[in-house]
Amino acid sequence: MNKLMTGSIAILLSLVPAVSLWAHHSIANHDQNAVRLKGTIVQLHLINPHSIIYVEEKGADGQTIRRWAVEGPSVVQLRRQGLENALKPGDVIGVCGYVPKEALMWQVASADPTTASLAGRLITAELLVMPDGREQSWGDYGIHHCFPPDYRDGHSK
Repeated sequence: MNKLMTGSIAILLSLVPAVSLWAHHSIANHDQNAVRLKGTIVQLHLINPHSIIYVEEKGADGQTIRRWAVEGPSVVQLRRQGLENALKPGDVIGVCGYVPKEALMWQVASADPTTASLAGRLITAELLVMPDGREQSWGDYGIHHCFPPDYRDGHSK
């Protein structure tokens, strides 16, 4: 009985990190309606655990409407997909994703004191429209409102 209890506790404790990771990637605190935008990349932070791309969305008059902080995959994931060097400042991209219910501004400070740190409204991206027009899955959060209705992946039923 004692070995059974010890084994059960060990199994439960081993699952705690998995629950923590699942919670980390939840977008339960996000609006479930997809937000689409198009803008120009002004800065990239290819960092772990999530890359951040700062994108400026402009109005018809050419004035900046909003700066967005687009959350995306880690550097390791970008490397695996062959996308580590696919984007650069000045590229125009489309983004589809989900914004937190609370309007959060996101900022990544630079270690270089001469570099200005940008801030932008956080959006957790699911899909990017690359500069060449190709659609690229950018994050898998299981909602898929950014994809066509017939889109299927590991979360699809």
